[in-house]
Amino acid sequence: MRERLVAWAGDCMLQGDVDLGDGRLSDELNERELLTFFGATLEALVDGHEVMLDDVEVERREIHLVEVEGRQGDPARRLRTIEEPVVLEVGPFVVTGNLHRSPSSPPLAALQRWQHFVPVTRAHIEVTEGARAPMIRDVILVNRDLIRSSEPLTAIPIWSNDPIDTPASGGSAG
Repeated sequence: MRERLVAWAGDCMLQGDVDLGDGRLSDELNERELLTFFGATLEALVDGHEVMLDDVEVERREIHLVEVEGRQGDPARRLRTIEEPVVLEVGPFVVTGNLHRSPSSPPLAALQRWQHFVPVTRAHIEVTEGARAPMIRDVILVNRDLIRSSEPLTAIPIWSNDPIDTPASGGSAG
């Protein structure tokens, strides 16, 4: 089944129809080394110049971000997660949004998994090259292999087995 897909590479935005299966978009992309975009439009990030092609093949490792529209996979497979606000530098993109992890996983666990594409929700995307306005998307997929830096936006709690020294527990108040 062909679906319209919008992806961002290091130098352009690429959109076109891609043959995809019925599974989650992230699963489909993680299983492929190559994507063929049919009826493709490539738009340069720097100057907005557009090129239209009947089809173009793009290696997964060249794709930085993918916009997710409507496809959220099987609701029966969804797990309860904790949102982690983060800033990611991915090539010429700065993405601010939420990673998701299970409550029992360590902080930023989504960046340690084997998967190539990691979902980020409530994504604010800035392009550092050219004059493109920032974009906001409900969900994007980020190619974790291309993340140059990641920074959590909230304090990450560190749990300890040491007793807390408070006035109520007999400790000194300082």
